[in-house]
Parts: sequence; C-alpha cells; structure tokens
Amino acid sequence: MAVFVQAVITGLAAGAGYGLVAIGFSLVYRLTGVVQFALGELMSLTIFVALLAAAGTGPVTATNVASVRFVLAIAAALAVAAAAGVLVYLLAVRPFLRRAYVMGWIGGTVAAAFAIRGILDASFQRPSYVFPEPIPFDRMVSGGVISLGGGVTLPVRAFYVIAVGVALAVFAAWLLGRTEFGRALQATASDRVGALAVGLPVERLLMIAFALAGVLAGAAAVVEAPAAPVSLDTGALLGLKGLVAALVVGFGSPWAGFVAGLGLGVLESVVTSVHIGGLQLGPQYRDVVPLAFALLLLAMRLVGPASNETE
Repeated sequence: MAVFVQAVITGLAAGAGYGLVAIGFSLVYRLTGVVQFALGELMSLTIFVALLAAAGTGPVTATNVASVRFVLAIAAALAVAAAAGVLVYLLAVRPFLRRAYVMGWIGGTVAAAFAIRGILDASFQRPSYVFPEPIPFDRMVSGGVISLGGGVTLPVRAFYVIAVGVALAVFAAWLLGRTEFGRALQATASDRVGALAVGLPVERLLMIAFALAGVLAGAAAVVEAPAAPVSLDTGALLGLKGLVAALVVGFGSPWAGFVAGLGLGVLESVVTSVHIGGLQLGPQYRDVVPLAFALLLLAMRLVGPASNETE
C-alpha cells in the first residue's frame, strides 16, 4: 500500500505538468483547429533560455547562481516562450489558416519545432544539464521530505508541483470562462466571421492565445525540470504526453485536459513502481504503456472532438 500511495502522489506531480501542456494544446485547437506541434520544443526553449540567462552555456547549480538571478532568468524564459508562441502563429500558422490549408500549418509547426531544436542543439552540446530547484525545499521539513506514516515518504516538491499545477489550471479556467477576454475567445472560436463583424480584435486574440499556450507549457517545464537531469529531448517528451492528455479528452475544457494529464501521470508512475500480483512492468515501460493506452482509446473511437464550452 505504501508503494501505491507513493506512486499515486508522484504520478500526480508529473501529471500536473502534462495537464498544463494539455490546456495549452486545447486552447489553441479550440480557437483555430490547429495542433501546435511546436509546443514541446517551446518547453525545451524555456528550460534552456533560463539556463542561458542564469549562467550561459556552462553548468548551473544552486551554488553558482544566486536565487534572485535564477528567478529573473525563469521570468525572462517565460517571456521568450510567449514571444516564440506568437512567432509560431504569425509565421507558421496564420498564412495557412487563412487559406484553410491543413497540411500547411502542420508542416509549418513541425518546421518551427525543428528550427527551435536546431538552435538549441547548436548552443547546448552536453548530453544533459541540471535545472536547479528555485525553491530550497531541502531546507524545509526534515530535509525536504515528508513522512506520511506507514512507510510512505515523499519529497515536499511533489506537493509543490501539484499545487502549482492546480493553481494554474484554476487560473486558466477562470480566464477562459469568467473574463471578457475569455468570452471574446469563445466568440472567436464559435464564429470567427461573426466575431470580426462585431469588431472583436480576432488577430490579436489569436496571438495572445498562442502566447498563453507557450507560457503554460513553459511553466510546466519549469516546475517539472528540477526533478531530473534535462536534455534537448525533455521538452519534446513532456509535450507529447501533454498532447496525449489533450487527445484523450478531445481537446476539451481546461479542467478536462488537466485531469487527463493527472491520470496519465498516475498511470505511468504505477507502471514504473507498483506490482500487480506477480507482474511489474518496470521503468522501461514508463513511457510506452500510457502512450499505447491513449492510442488504443483513439483507435476504439472513445474520444472525439470537444464542444466549445470552456467549463
């Protein structure tokens, strides 16, 4: 039981990041019908821009970079993610969206992803990097570890990641469902021609939506990255899992995508560490089983396009 509880909470911490990425995918898709295939690379961009701003291309640790400087580096990286999201829309999506040319935006977003990957690959050539923890959890509560009894011990940062994920999901749901901006986005998603006719700034709204998706993905990358060494593949893998969560709920509401991300995280954690009878698949199946499960759901047509509701 202790192993199962640890697996569930650890999985929720990982799944919170996937859920935030799923919200970004859903936001863009519901507005434009476009799958933002470059979103995973925007996560990598956020991670490595933060490292670059903190200490160049050299190693970054909690001891060689001041906390304030690292927080500012993260803020700068999130701003870059927002700007990159807008550029992807302007250069890789808008020209084809106007002509309803699906293969155009697919090729454009994939090309943007490869371009970002190429720039990062040329700048960061070591196989992996450490992304320091911005918050010194090791100075809290018995060295950053909480004992829940019954042999269950968990890092404090797991609860922090879950809390940040929930807070950002609440904010996204509120923004899209309770504000004038959110209602304008809903109107644009429902009828773009009508939105233009009543004077809504549709182009500006779409740019903001792509920027917001980039920020959500970047925030997910920042809270997940300190858990393990990061590489150029880190963002792509996180983005893929976020896309799977979004697909499972048919690019649904923010909460649907977030919950699907949580479920995906728990599934991969259980696959990694929990025995079911005499069966334990192990870490080598951590990424395979959840993705295969999502593909099975899609093949069985158990998921489909969502409505335009935001709640």
